[in-house]
Amino acid sequence: MIDVIFAIKFAHLIAAALMLGTWLALAIFVVLAHRSDNPSVVALIFQFVVRVEITVVAAAFALEPLSGFPLAWSIGLAPLNELWIDISLVIYLAVLACWLMAVRTEMRIRHLTREAALNAVSLGPPYRRLFRLWCALAGPILIGMTTVFALMVWQPRLD
Repeated sequence: MIDVIFAIKFAHLIAAALMLGTWLALAIFVVLAHRSDNPSVVALIFQFVVRVEITVVAAAFALEPLSGFPLAWSIGLAPLNELWIDISLVIYLAVLACWLMAVRTEMRIRHLTREAALNAVSLGPPYRRLFRLWCALAGPILIGMTTVFALMVWQPRLD
């Protein structure tokens, strides 16, 4: 049983690390591309960012609850009766909602910047509005992911 618990815990931890680490690295690339103010650079970065978000980060988001619930049950916890798990779930769902909106925004930015690069024009006000929206979503995503990670490690209990 210990081997099964280890395997589930390992998958859960890898998914959490991929979710936070990959997203954070992508966010850094997005900010650096934005600061270049070069439509070609921004378009290329968003092309890669959207692809990685849809493959790696989405898989990590899916694996978290798929490994988290079996992990809790295997170590004798009732997942929906543990305050820290309940809080983590609420934050996870909020982060997921923000992340879905951010990916949609990234797709729109990818389209706008690709058009700007192909037409050799500067990034205009629509891009800047979308980038501000993306930034407004990035803060809660980062804080939420970090908080869930901390709750997984700390596991505060009321009893």
